[in-house]
Amino acid sequence: MTSSTITIIGSLNYDLVTYTKAVPEGGETYQANSFENHLGGKGLNEAIATSRLSGKQSNCQIRMVGNVGNDSFGKELKQALVDSGVDTEYVKTLEHQSSGVAVIIVEEDSGENRILITAGANGELCPTNEEYETYFPKDVEGTQFVILQNEYPDTVKSIDWLKANRPKINIAYNPSPFKPEFINQDFWSKIDFLIMNEGEALSVASKLLTQDQNAEFNKTIKQDKVKGFSDLANKLQELVNPENVSTVIITMGSKGSMFTSRNTKPTFVKSEKVANVVDTTGAGDTFFGGVVLQLANGSSLEKAVEFATKASSLVIQKKGAAESIPTLEEITKYI
Repeated sequence: MTSSTITIIGSLNYDLVTYTKAVPEGGETYQANSFENHLGGKGLNEAIATSRLSGKQSNCQIRMVGNVGNDSFGKELKQALVDSGVDTEYVKTLEHQSSGVAVIIVEEDSGENRILITAGANGELCPTNEEYETYFPKDVEGTQFVILQNEYPDTVKSIDWLKANRPKINIAYNPSPFKPEFINQDFWSKIDFLIMNEGEALSVASKLLTQDQNAEFNKTIKQDKVKGFSDLANKLQELVNPENVSTVIITMGSKGSMFTSRNTKPTFVKSEKVANVVDTTGAGDTFFGGVVLQLANGSSLEKAVEFATKASSLVIQKKGAAESIPTLEEITKYI
């Protein structure tokens, strides 16, 4: 099997999680039920998910590019990557900064979460051109993916540098947290693999499509969610880079997900039914990592989405983000 490389550039956060029955409005105070510390950040979650799901015999190298602070949080975050088999050569420890922190409120009845992020060391993740040359040397054999999101300040430069200097590398991007200033046709045409939840998809459409087009999509979604997001995925797929994998996936929570590519018509995959949803934190990142990993290993898009759906269904049955991500062995037992 040809070797492949997946590089994640992004955030590493220490999660401070409160579990509650209700979320207070402004000026209100509620008694929460419990408090926990967990490891997280979209970058760390994606890296750990990709590595754990790859299995011990995988030929896929998983690398993380990121920053942590010189504090106890930073030491735990970096060690978690090492323990999961992620290459941390390019994870810097900044002496003058704290590690990133996410304050998360989880509603126990639904498992839905609300997240506030303080960037800390993540806010200084701005690689130089020389550093990009080091991360991505020329003439590397095998399939390469780079996983990106918006929890660090240099997403646009990362994409611009890769497309200008390493155009064969597949850019896999999740526009979260949503930044409307990034959404324009020039930026969009550089994305090879796009994954979004339904809210992000509608936000992206509001920036890229006409008012009439958006009104029509919203009308269809209200009548038939699957058909509406199928049509929307198809339209957005026409706008991403046609040169590489040219894939769009829209996740729809408990409903399932919709995917399409230049070689695949829009296809709906049902979610895995779960009796008890505990915490949805990290599920989307695990889904993202699982899909990219499977594609890097040569799986079809449909098989990749089905695999990632099973992986993310295990995540939501446990508390925490990184800690709840399953291994390939756990997925194999589940299947």
